[in-house]
Amino acid sequence: MTNDNDTIRSFRRPAQRLTASPSHKFAIGVRVIQKFGAATGTDSFSISRHLPDAGAGLQYRMKRERDGQERVAVESALELVAKDFMQ
Repeated sequence: MTNDNDTIRSFRRPAQRLTASPSHKFAIGVRVIQKFGAATGTDSFSISRHLPDAGAGLQYRMKRERDGQERVAVESALELVAKDFMQ
């Protein structure tokens, strides 16, 4: 015969650990340049969407301002556009 304490123990599960999900460094609408990867020269891109981490880091969907070309890049390949570059 079992008592109530044995029944409760059998249904106990280990506590789930809460891990903070990483947040994106660049906000939607911010202008960035690609530091490395596909050659872009000094073309700037506008961040259009945040994408999840696919194993290589957080990703962004971005659109080139000159011709509207869209691409995806990891956060480590992007750099914020300097103020003097925008003028």
